[in-house]
Amino acid sequence: MAEIHVGTMGWTYKDWVGSFYPGEMGQDNFLDFYCQVFSALEIDSTFYFIPKPSVVSNWYARTPSDFVFTAKMPKLITHERHLMDCDELAENFMVSIGLLGKKLGCVLIQLPISFRQNHGTFDRVADFLAQLPTDDFRFAVEFRHPSWISAEVFTLLGQQSVAWAIQDSVGEMPICPQLTTNFSYIRWIGDSIDERIDHVGAPVVDRSHDLIRWSDRIKRDILPEVNALFCMFNNHYEGHAPSSCNQMKRLLGLEAVDPDIGHQMSLF
Repeated sequence: MAEIHVGTMGWTYKDWVGSFYPGEMGQDNFLDFYCQVFSALEIDSTFYFIPKPSVVSNWYARTPSDFVFTAKMPKLITHERHLMDCDELAENFMVSIGLLGKKLGCVLIQLPISFRQNHGTFDRVADFLAQLPTDDFRFAVEFRHPSWISAEVFTLLGQQSVAWAIQDSVGEMPICPQLTTNFSYIRWIGDSIDERIDHVGAPVVDRSHDLIRWSDRIKRDILPEVNALFCMFNNHYEGHAPSSCNQMKRLLGLEAVDPDIGHQMSLF
């Protein structure tokens, strides 16, 4: 049976205080509290910098033995150098993030919207993936331009045992639930400019019907084909990623833990 890891993209949101974190809680205690509710988490901060080994070791030490992290590859590699001349950077990142050991579920390689497929970029991706330590770590690639939805790309990822990161976003990529290896990574991103979401402290967009359809698809088409599934939610999907996570956990038949914040969470 496939392992299912459901979590949020990041955890240091001050807007969650009062709706997820207790009102008196300081940011230094956010991760400890998060672990009481969820057992998986996508680290967003690694997109902005390669974390110091001491920081990664602290993440490891503060989380339960069965906790699972995923981590975004730094934008210096993906968005600034566009996968060129970055072998040393990628190696340094993997040495640092690798200190998570068995708690590192997957590394997410998110490419920019402007990165379109052509002969040059396809070869660049192929060369980059060939250098990844896929025998020791899982990797998923999130392409954000529709030109990458092609059979040759799926074949390339399959040959390298790298997952196609499935995304549910607005105005970027169409939903493409492609499986390319023995695990899958789904990211519910939503719409970052949705005017209804002017804060991320409570769910304000009801996407329950979408999540029901997603859960049906996951149970029917994805879980029978993989041994691990990573499900990560952005605040802008409904306005409050923790609420979206617990909705999906319940739909998938997983135990959902409601945070003990001393009062009922806000609803739609």
